[in-house]
Amino acid sequence: MMNKNIFLATALCGLCFAPFAASANDKVEVYNAQKYQQVCKGKSEGAPVSFAYRGIIWNGTCQQQFFPSSSTNIKGDEPELYTSCSSGGKTSATINGTQVNGKCALGFTPPRPQSQMQTQPQTPSQSGM
Repeated sequence: MMNKNIFLATALCGLCFAPFAASANDKVEVYNAQKYQQVCKGKSEGAPVSFAYRGIIWNGTCQQQFFPSSSTNIKGDEPELYTSCSSGGKTSATINGTQVNGKCALGFTPPRPQSQMQTQPQTPSQSGM
């Protein structure tokens, strides 16, 4: 009888605390411009990096990208962050239709799939048929 009560009490406590455990990392700030630049400090472009942040291990490489100078509604997956710096050290970029001031610098870049244009195999020409 006592074992049954202990088991029941343990199960009820577990159910009470389950929502807290399930939501521990649901509000992880994905884009952290300062942290992204900090982990690449002293590294070269293309260098692999790994760091822990808010209970998650982040893996990627250091790449040139645009970093906004003020806190904006940037998620970090906007293509403009990675394409704006290809033409030099810009100090502003248009992201989601808004002009944003910032700088180009080396920073953490998570792995991203290549565009389809780069991954499609070239078909041989069919000359001579």
